[in-house]
Amino acid sequence: MFHSIKAQIITIYSIVIFAFAALLLFTVYVNEKERMLDLQLETSTKISQMHATKLSQEFAQYVAMLQVLSSDFEPVHNDQETIHRLLQRLIFVGGDNFVNAVYIDQALNLTDANYNRMKAVHPSLLTGKDWDNKEFNITNPIDSSFEGKPVIMVSVPIRNEKNEWSGTIAAAVPIDILPKKLSEIKLVKESYAWLVDTDGLVISHPVASFIMKNRATTEPNPNYPGFNEIVKQASLKDNGYGRYMDVALDESKIVTYANIPYLPGWTLYVTTEESEIFQDIYDILYNVLIIAVVLMVVFLVFISQLANKVTKPIIKLTHEVKSVVNSKTDYFHGIDSKDEIGQLSKAFDSSFRKIRTHTMHLEKMVNQRTQEIATKNSLLSEQNDQLEELVSKDPLTHLYNRRAFSRLLDKELARARRHKSSVTLAILDIDHFKRINDTYGHNVGDEVLCRFANELTTNMRVEDLICRWGGEEFVILLWEATASSAFRHMDEIRENIANLHFDTVDKVTFSIGMATMRHNEEFKDWLHRADDALYKAKEMGRNRTIIDNSEPPKES
Repeated sequence: MFHSIKAQIITIYSIVIFAFAALLLFTVYVNEKERMLDLQLETSTKISQMHATKLSQEFAQYVAMLQVLSSDFEPVHNDQETIHRLLQRLIFVGGDNFVNAVYIDQALNLTDANYNRMKAVHPSLLTGKDWDNKEFNITNPIDSSFEGKPVIMVSVPIRNEKNEWSGTIAAAVPIDILPKKLSEIKLVKESYAWLVDTDGLVISHPVASFIMKNRATTEPNPNYPGFNEIVKQASLKDNGYGRYMDVALDESKIVTYANIPYLPGWTLYVTTEESEIFQDIYDILYNVLIIAVVLMVVFLVFISQLANKVTKPIIKLTHEVKSVVNSKTDYFHGIDSKDEIGQLSKAFDSSFRKIRTHTMHLEKMVNQRTQEIATKNSLLSEQNDQLEELVSKDPLTHLYNRRAFSRLLDKELARARRHKSSVTLAILDIDHFKRINDTYGHNVGDEVLCRFANELTTNMRVEDLICRWGGEEFVILLWEATASSAFRHMDEIRENIANLHFDTVDKVTFSIGMATMRHNEEFKDWLHRADDALYKAKEMGRNRTIIDNSEPPKES
């Protein structure tokens, strides 16, 4: 059989077709596999760094919150009510990020926001000279006896006028919030991010059984051969990647890592199944293989009659494919015919175009996603800085606005009822303020409002709640103030401000209406009584203080 020219042609042609298809698939596989692997590693490394930057920014924000509030704690070391109020404010500002807040005094007495007290004995909580040259401290996860679950303590020192340590405030961050922070950055398919602390303890992982139980160590682990070398790399370099084998799943995995700048010793890992990286190219190669096999069978049926005609185009086509693969160009001449050789040529051309198109599309998507993430991170950082100011403070006077006052009021009233404390509400209205605006202009009016707000802040206690209610009206909530003491204090402030010299307008007076909260009284009724008192003050000639002394309505 093999002595015939036809048989030899058929045999040789079959071998050539098989070799051609194999060479094509192998060449494409080798070239595109390394390209896709490099692209995936670059993408995963960037994502690891973005996760690390995200966590770093998050904890930097926590430290900033604590540092802003630390100055409020310095003068109130033994005032437990004020301490509890400030700790509650810290939790309120932190939102869902904080589950508790604590204060440690110089005697190492620890008080939390829920009125729990104990001695500060945990070695992770810095005291005294431990705070020398330190602006903040972030612990590894510790088991909190108050919360009953692991938390990360973020703390800053309180310093006196001599810059000496006089106490510590700290916020408890639950570790179960970390996956939510990490999930804000989208990962590629079949990838997941996880986090270890300075001791290598896993504190965030999609597999819940790993958290606070497994450790990433430099010791060889027979279940994950190769991973210990990645841990060694992470201790030496800020970011990188490596491979290891998951024996239980019998699959190779690629890991990229990045150290977190604001959390020294903490490492963020992103794990990806290696098989998923090459799945797209496998699919394309499989389709090419199927097409090649089908066409080869078709060619073999007719090869006996077309041997002489087909031999030359096949050789030409083989050279054409090798040339395109080796040069890595998108231009494929092919064979322009309507027979099987032409079909094979078109199939190869289509496959090349699909592979190139897919690669270009993937690169474009990666660049777009990287740009989107960078833009969103920048916007998030900017919005976080502005959020508290926009939501809670009046932009002109920097006092609480009406919305913030309403939000804080319920908490303050609940505390007053719980402690059976007397609380007095004062409504202040600057006299003839419209005349100031009309006479001197709105710029002068704004200056008067700012000076007036500053004088109120200076003369009121830290525990009193001051709000710009709207226009020239201000509302003050006087904590633990009876009607008589509140009246004396507010009337004294009125006289002091009336005697001050204001630039341009010279003198500014204001009227005050006050009311002390009755038992089980609704806020709207309480506010109405204070407003009526203000109205009476204006009727009586302004520049005076009137407190509501009306009898409460009798119960029917």
